Amino acid sequence: MRFGLRELLFVVVLLGLPVAAWWFVFRPINNEIDQVRNENTVKQAKLDKLELKRHINTVGKENERLHEVIAMFEAKLPAEHEIDVILREVWQLATQRGLRPKNFRTEKPVVSALYTAQPIKMEMLGDFDGFYEFLLDLERLSRITQLPEMKLKKSKDVEGHMQATFTMTIYFEPESPTNEPKA
Repeated sequence: MRFGLRELLFVVVLLGLPVAAWWFVFRPINNEIDQVRNENTVKQAKLDKLELKRHINTVGKENERLHEVIAMFEAKLPAEHEIDVILREVWQLATQRGLRPKNFRTEKPVVSALYTAQPIKMEMLGDFDGFYEFLLDLERLSRITQLPEMKLKKSKDVEGHMQATFTMTIYFEPESPTNEPKA
C-alpha cells in the first residue's frame, strides 16, 4: 500500500473533523452552558437573599404577635397591691351564689422571675349547685387563677349542701425595685 498525498490529505481531514467540530460546535455550546450556570448562580443567590428577607419579615411579624400575647397575659396578672381587690371579688362571687365563706387564709407566696403566685386556702359552706356556679364564675374572671387542690364533703346538717376546702392560686406581677421596666 502506498501512502501518498491523497491518503495524507484524507488522514488530515479525518483528524481535522473532530477538532473542527470541537472548535465550531462544542466549544460555543460549552461557553453558553457556563454562562447559563453563572446566571443561575447569580439568580439563586438573589432568591436566597429574598427568602432570607421574607423569613426576617415573618420573624418580625411573629415577634410582634408574641409581644401582643405577652401583653395580654400581663394584663391578666394583677399588680401585687390588687390582691385584696381580687379577694373581694371572689368573696362577692361566693355570696352571690349563696355560699358562706367560712375561712380565708393566705399562704407564703411563690416567687418567680416573671410572676408571683399567691396561694389562698379557702373554706366554704353551701349548696353544691351554687358552688358549681361559683367555680364557673371563677373560670370567667379576667385574671389568671388556679385551683390546684380541692376537697368536698357532704354536709351532715342540710341535704344538698356541702363543705368545700380548696386552695386558690392567684398569679400577679410583683412590684419591686429589682424589676426591669417593660419595653
